[in-house]
Amino acid sequence: MPGPSKSAKTRDAAVAPLFTPRRTTASQDGGRPKSRPTSAGGSGDEDGGESDAGVSRADAVTIMSQMAEMRTFLAGEMDRNTKALQADILALGQRTSDLEGRTDELSGAYNSLIDHSNAMSHKVDYLETQLEDLTNRSRRNNLRIRGLPERAEDDPLGDFIVAMLRPLAPELPDHAWELDRAHRALRARSATDERPRDIIVRFLHFSTKELILKKNRTKPILYDGSPLQLFQDISPDTLRRRRSWKPVADLLRSHNVAFAWGHPFKILAFRNKRTYVLLPHSDPMKFFRALDIQPPEDFASPEGPTPPLPRLSREWSTVNHPHR
Repeated sequence: MPGPSKSAKTRDAAVAPLFTPRRTTASQDGGRPKSRPTSAGGSGDEDGGESDAGVSRADAVTIMSQMAEMRTFLAGEMDRNTKALQADILALGQRTSDLEGRTDELSGAYNSLIDHSNAMSHKVDYLETQLEDLTNRSRRNNLRIRGLPERAEDDPLGDFIVAMLRPLAPELPDHAWELDRAHRALRARSATDERPRDIIVRFLHFSTKELILKKNRTKPILYDGSPLQLFQDISPDTLRRRRSWKPVADLLRSHNVAFAWGHPFKILAFRNKRTYVLLPHSDPMKFFRALDIQPPEDFASPEGPTPPLPRLSREWSTVNHPHR
């Protein structure tokens, strides 16, 4: 049998590369080839409806349908949750508005009570000041004697006091020494008599009492060699205030400033032929500056009147949001 001709061999060598299997490169979908082998009966699109990506048209339609359903479900859930949240916010806003309204009412009622309390406190302070002044005025003729031992008098107490005080003003006539009453202070007697009770003497004439106090500043009265102290009789409230104002009096004395206690309660300071007044509601530092006095750093200011109670201020504003 004769072999193939030379021209036939040349044609076979040119056709052979077309049927040589090629190595496929890995793709980004997991290394699968871009095309799948088809059956001998026809192409892939005609047999199963598969696309070049390996997903059939039926699967793609199903996925798109499920995505649409998911989108509809999520939109419904978001709308439902948004409406519920809006309802809660509106409810909280209404409750907050109600609370603000009640707080406004309570603040108004509280401020009314505070105003009434401050007014009553001011009236009470005024009445106490007037009562203290009236009490001191009722004692204008009283003289308080301190240091006389208990049962020192042999005669009636009134006669004993007149005989003891007469050397201070011997020029006064007998009728000027007339007493309304004389007695010991109304408190319990000490068991040891180490601190004798004061003697309170009420003169019928105010001028006699004033003259005795004036003379006693330069001429003391002695009993058994011990000096007796003479004071103007004043109310316990005035004594308490004077004790609280003692730092002011001590500071004035240390600067050689003459002063006197006034009624109603105040301090009158005299310097360079001028009178300076310190009242309970005045500023002590301004009073000292006027007198050219520098208080020490540890100076304790005297007790002043009770400050008024503060009112409540509204620290918020109500904002009405329109309902949507």
